[in-house]
Amino acid sequence: MASDGRPVGQVGLWLKDLAQGRASMGYWVARSARGRGAAVAAVDAVAHWALRSLRIPRLELWIEPENTASVRTAERAGFQREGLLRKWQQVGDERRDMFMYALLNDGL
Repeated sequence: MASDGRPVGQVGLWLKDLAQGRASMGYWVARSARGRGAAVAAVDAVAHWALRSLRIPRLELWIEPENTASVRTAERAGFQREGLLRKWQQVGDERRDMFMYALLNDGL
């Protein structure tokens, strides 16, 4: 949150693949709040809550390779890159490559 109490972004946790032992996350931060650590703090908090309290074995993120700020956020929050998924996601009129990142519940 900004100093005036307004939200500066969002973190989502999707549980549709929970029966397979995994969930996915996503996040965004308003341009005015970028570079201040808000995304890392929020992603870290939600990820650790999901792993510890909900006992989800695996969290996944998909990030466009050119989104270096999001890559840095994921890595600072402890996610590890597992590979490149070619033409993984439809975005507008085209299919885009995505990096696959994961954070495992290894006794956190």
